[in-house]
Amino acid sequence: MIGFEDKEYFNPVLSTAKELLIAQGKNDIVTMLNNAHISVMQTAYDNWNGGINFYTVYVDINVSEFVKLEIETVEKIIVETLNTVTRYTDSEVFSQVIISPKSSSKIDWSLIDISKHELLKQIDYLKNTMISVSTGGQRIQSAEQQYKQTYNEVSQQLRKLGIENPNNYDSLWSWYGKWSSDFPHYQERRDYINEMYKQLVAVFFDAEQTKIVDIKVDLSGWDKINRTIIEINKREKQAQSEEQFQAVGMLCRELIITLAQSVYDSEKHPNVDGIEISKTDAKRMLEAYITIVLAGNESEELRAYAKITNKLANTLTHKRTATKKEMMFCTSATLALVNFVGVLENKIS
Repeated sequence: MIGFEDKEYFNPVLSTAKELLIAQGKNDIVTMLNNAHISVMQTAYDNWNGGINFYTVYVDINVSEFVKLEIETVEKIIVETLNTVTRYTDSEVFSQVIISPKSSSKIDWSLIDISKHELLKQIDYLKNTMISVSTGGQRIQSAEQQYKQTYNEVSQQLRKLGIENPNNYDSLWSWYGKWSSDFPHYQERRDYINEMYKQLVAVFFDAEQTKIVDIKVDLSGWDKINRTIIEINKREKQAQSEEQFQAVGMLCRELIITLAQSVYDSEKHPNVDGIEISKTDAKRMLEAYITIVLAGNESEELRAYAKITNKLANTLTHKRTATKKEMMFCTSATLALVNFVGVLENKIS
């Protein structure tokens, strides 16, 4: 079956969705879509009722446009409109739309006196300190001097880059005045700080700089695996919310399924229990594959490692809740599995 990952299949659906949006008077959303970079990935599969493929639509827009939108509302409108267009099929469903900010131009990082990485570390320090002092962690008296020094350094470097500093609190005491009057709950304070810095952090992860990381094997011939890894790396850098962490996990799950389908052969790799393995049961496909390819006593430790990595990756991709830490565990385990199977397949660069 041709999926929505194929642009020739998806573009007519998108065009019809835009016409529906225009008819509803939502021209601003259509304008945003016309100027966006849009990609589609299959991120889940359910074998109920003959099988259902679930797709995530990723919409990358300029930071200046991103800040004007009510993101969750617009995402909901787009996904509902897409599913209206495709209501004729029960086997393919758009599960979510994720709109992400993308820097509209390259930043000349040579203008600053420190490295890009060091500047990001300083920004993280400011974020973490503001959250800590307002949620029962550090005391303002002990953190104030370092905070003010770092704040002034960050402000100076951002001015050189021509980037506005989103943080107006040059002192933790001024931040105290804000949170003590406006945000009675810890989570409100965390959300406020994360939202304040969201666009600035996005600048450091310009989509144009996306590249494959942590892959040691040659992906030639594994085109879908290659595309999915690029998308995982891109989305992992941009992820800020639980829904986005979960979306990365679903991409990892799809990657493992594709990997298993690429190497598993039911005739060469029979399952030990004799029960037929479904085309989406990546865990059992890879277990059968590993058992045959790494047969023998001399491969016992490698076989054990492979099975543990396979189990860990599959377990993490099925979690219903997600934090940034869990997302990073998930991507690490998944890419380790790709590397391991790639070596077994002699895909050595």
